[in-house]
Amino acid sequence: MRRTLGAVLAGAFLVTTASCTREYDDDMAARTTPPLVVQTAAPPEPASATTSPADPALARQAAEPVDPAEGIADAKLLEQTEWVLGLLEEGARGPAAEESVQRFAPTFLEQASVIQLGAIFAGLRGAAPYTVTSSGQSDGVGRTATLTLHAAEQPLVMTLGLDDEGRISTLLFQPDTSGEPPEIDSWADLDAALAELGGVSQVVVGHVDNGDCEVKHTTAGLDPAEAAYPTGSVVKLLVLAAVADAVIEGELAWEDELTIIPEMKSLPSGVLQDREDGSTVTVREAAELMISISDNTATDLLIEAVGQRALRESALTAGVDPTRIMPVPTTRQLFQLGWQVDSEVRDRWSEAQVPERREAILADLPEELDLAPGSVTEPVWESGADWFLTGAEVCALHARLQLQARTEQAGPVRDILAVNPGLTPPEGVAYQAFKGGSVPGVLALSFYLETSEPDGDPDASPPEGVVLVVLTASGEPLDELRAITIVEAGLQHLAQGPG
Repeated sequence: MRRTLGAVLAGAFLVTTASCTREYDDDMAARTTPPLVVQTAAPPEPASATTSPADPALARQAAEPVDPAEGIADAKLLEQTEWVLGLLEEGARGPAAEESVQRFAPTFLEQASVIQLGAIFAGLRGAAPYTVTSSGQSDGVGRTATLTLHAAEQPLVMTLGLDDEGRISTLLFQPDTSGEPPEIDSWADLDAALAELGGVSQVVVGHVDNGDCEVKHTTAGLDPAEAAYPTGSVVKLLVLAAVADAVIEGELAWEDELTIIPEMKSLPSGVLQDREDGSTVTVREAAELMISISDNTATDLLIEAVGQRALRESALTAGVDPTRIMPVPTTRQLFQLGWQVDSEVRDRWSEAQVPERREAILADLPEELDLAPGSVTEPVWESGADWFLTGAEVCALHARLQLQARTEQAGPVRDILAVNPGLTPPEGVAYQAFKGGSVPGVLALSFYLETSEPDGDPDASPPEGVVLVVLTASGEPLDELRAITIVEAGLQHLAQGPG
């Protein structure tokens, strides 16, 4: 099975300029970081971990070289990837200033100067030689390649992304802490495996039939109807449901155009924040960007288009507690609330028990989004700065969206949800929808799977589906590469059924 680190963290709410995705946003690129990130050491390994990603024996097993072209079909993406690999070779120099200006996006060079690039690549060459042992290109979520580089001391994962002009806009090097997948023979095994990440985790498995989600498993000791977790960009499922409702009711059309203005621009993840002021995007494109690459500006445009009343009605219809989730802050407001304003504002937000008080706090936020992309690093979810959902509610949102997609008006919803499958679909899966979310200290992943194709008869019952929701929260940074390996093993188990 091809396993790339290229799409899960594209489900991220936060800046994914240095995203780390695995077919993934990404959520799943993960948190707000500069466009070039080099981690020189792996996160501390929990005592309960059974596999050390830096184990020399494992490293030797993984050292079989591969041609990067085997996993990267995009010619420009491959060319840029091979250029970066050339800079890592023993005896290489650079990159030269003139070539850096040609190769890297302006937004990249604003945060990583040519001098810094030279010093960083010189440091990386100190661990050369590197051997490419895996390569992959994200499917349907932009132009991103992810490679595993074997080195004597520590395998690295390199993630490289291009902007619309084919220039390098993201470049991430980090220790490969993914490790070996755990054996998952029951959902209790998945619960146990997630414990090695630290923090707290909730697993919810559901069976979806005709728009309803029946919870088949939830982590022991947790009430799936009451345990609300921070979910990051998973809340964008609710936004999509509200958009679908508006389209079904004739209040919005997929081809309607939304105007990008400075007041609506958020921080990455996404691409719309870099488009020219006054340019437009259709509702359909915004919805696809919101789900597939977790575009934050697209999300805020859609929230503005449907309004808070429609979001509340969609929440009620799907079985989401409106008292807890309303009002739904825009991503721009969450950036401000979590990392721009002082802690006193966050304290008031955390203590606000009714939507009216939260509305007043949002109304008082600064007009300007004055936040450096690299400053969003500290977990703030414990102060309430996030979108909190239960695993059962996330399952219900998936069920609701698939029901909406059966209507003629909202038919595109089904394709929108499947553009980015999150992880490689297990064998036998005919359809896979995904939405993830990642912010500092938070990782949320949700998958909807079908193992049979619709028979084409509009009067026939739709295929039944299964849902896996994994919500993890910690006061410390999470080892997301290891988390994805664990969840991928759970996804394989899900394909066998929800029981």
